[in-house]
Amino acid sequence: MSRAWASRFFFSVVAVMALAALMSGTACTRWGKPSAIPATITPITALYVNPTTGSDSSGNGSETKPYRTLTKAVDVLSSSKLSSSITINLANGDYTAANGEKFPIVIPTAVTLTGMNFGSGPRRGTFIDGFGQDTLFEQLVHAPPRSAYTTLEIASGIKVTMSEIYTGASTLKLPSSHASYWSLDVLGELDAMLSNFGAGTVSLAPSVSGALLAGGTLNCSSCQIQGTDFGLGALSVTAPVSTSYPSASPSAYPSSTPTSLPSAPTVTLTHANGDSTIAAKAVDFVTDGSVDVTVSGETFERGRYAFADSLQPVIYVQVPGTVDFGGGLNDSPGGNIFLGARLSEISIVRSDETITALDDTWNPSQQGASRNGQYKRMVTFRAGARGKNVTILRNAAGSTVLVGPAVVPTPTPSVGPSVSPTPT
Repeated sequence: MSRAWASRFFFSVVAVMALAALMSGTACTRWGKPSAIPATITPITALYVNPTTGSDSSGNGSETKPYRTLTKAVDVLSSSKLSSSITINLANGDYTAANGEKFPIVIPTAVTLTGMNFGSGPRRGTFIDGFGQDTLFEQLVHAPPRSAYTTLEIASGIKVTMSEIYTGASTLKLPSSHASYWSLDVLGELDAMLSNFGAGTVSLAPSVSGALLAGGTLNCSSCQIQGTDFGLGALSVTAPVSTSYPSASPSAYPSSTPTSLPSAPTVTLTHANGDSTIAAKAVDFVTDGSVDVTVSGETFERGRYAFADSLQPVIYVQVPGTVDFGGGLNDSPGGNIFLGARLSEISIVRSDETITALDDTWNPSQQGASRNGQYKRMVTFRAGARGKNVTILRNAAGSTVLVGPAVVPTPTPSVGPSVSPTPT
């Protein structure tokens, strides 16, 4: 039985039940006695998936009869007219190709994905574990076939909410040394919290990254992002024409015809209740210089660089993005930890980049920082700066990085008494 037929069968049964209820009773029978009130069908707002106890053939997505794969739940959701506020509840377990998943899993409609047991590790939590060819990205940037691979993808123009989910590939074998893998590809918009991108992925494998934003939007609260090439990468692309995505199967997606309008990513990273870290061997967070960035409470780990604007652009964007690690135009409160980068924490290679990073912690006793890793006064690094905390190439004319304590606003004195005296 095909998944599409099974989903149509399920909703046909619901429709027949509704029709039977309407035909069995009217407002008044021929004998003048009141009939039963027609049953009201409660709209479906949630689907359930369990990789251990569920079934894609006999399950119906209910809590008592869950589906076995996220692929099936996405198929049902995209091929039906369910409420736009659907939540897919994913039980803890390993969501693998051996269990029936078809990778990459592309989310083509608005949905909320919720996992379980986050914080206990991918093997004990909800782990979306596998990879497939990222054909949507290849078409979008005109990359060669079999050059990009991913686990989970948010389609263009789609907003998805996610929490308590691990995403990665515990077994990874790319077709060539020129191919790249990232566990998450955001072409649309993703609001995530308490999630891990790159979890369980073979850490020593080359060309492995945590999350990629190709013109998408990522709002991440207490997320863990890890990779080898980069943890988080973001670049501008040409926005594809809006199209429909009829199935979760990657081969069913039509090619996107790009427009002439660029689509620049927006990244917002905050720290709430859980760990909020980015870790990679090369660079933790890399952009092409066009991305709007707002980061607070983040810990950057392991990389040669914590942040760099050296990602190769796909399209030219005239206006650089606004990068705010604290005290900038995007109102970031700072509180980031820039420690441990092997070469430099912030590396700028492009011209006219303005980065604000106030109220952050840096490598101590480096480039004017105190033994506690703080700057007692504001310092502006310009082109030619070179050090453990900030490096700006000499030919990156007009680029600056502002560090130091946040500006304390000066209260405006009152012009006169706030209360007028009452005349006697």
